[in-house]
Amino acid sequence: MIKKILLLVAVAVTSVTFGSAVQAEGIRIELGDRAFYNHGPRYWDNDFEMIWEPGHWSEHGHHWIHGHYRRGEHRRHEDHRRDDRHDDRH
Repeated sequence: MIKKILLLVAVAVTSVTFGSAVQAEGIRIELGDRAFYNHGPRYWDNDFEMIWEPGHWSEHGHHWIHGHYRRGEHRRHEDHRRDDRHDDRH
């Protein structure tokens, strides 16, 4: 309880001290992994789909594995257009 009160007093003193010197638009505190680092949940890197995997505990719970992108499926470049120049059916 004493630690919480001291922390509250420290925050109040800091805000009074620096409040007039710094005109901040807001305060943002992030804990843990962000939902998506750069590209959102999925994006294409050349011919591969990159899929976001959020952070999680290791298999045995010993350490935290940060969120990362993993390589997904390969993009298939199939040309579905027909070349009628060499088709004898016409």
